Amino acid sequence: MSRNVAYAAGEDLQILSFEVGTQTYCVPVGAVREIRGVTPATPLPDAPPYVRGVINLRGQVMPVIDLSERLGKGVAQDSARQVIIVVEHHDDVAGLLVDAVCDSFIVPASAISPPPPLGEEASPLVAAVITTETTMVVLLAVEAILPDRKVALAA
Repeated sequence: MSRNVAYAAGEDLQILSFEVGTQTYCVPVGAVREIRGVTPATPLPDAPPYVRGVINLRGQVMPVIDLSERLGKGVAQDSARQVIIVVEHHDDVAGLLVDAVCDSFIVPASAISPPPPLGEEASPLVAAVITTETTMVVLLAVEAILPDRKVALAA
């Protein structure tokens, strides 16, 4: 398994799936703090293009990441179904702007595969690929999606 996988290899994993554009992705439920409605973000100078800005979450300032932009799919189009999934990895917290939340379910270990090689290096954003009866879902590496520590500290 990839070093970015936030679960123990060989164990079942509970995930939260969501849409970004026409693609379905997921993250481990253990990395999700909450799901909330979209609120306007305050832009930060010199932030990466995928960081929409920061919001105040009950006294904690956190960056909001346009996951579509972060995944190289262009800036997300605003819609009524969009939500922010608040994720955490160690002390880092961020909101992931997604088009819609789909489902939460447990994936058996046998359905979780390491990402295939895509040239010299695998994408650090992809932790694994999950195969279900009807589709394949990309498990994102939360720690790789979060902005560099210096951006979070600037907030």
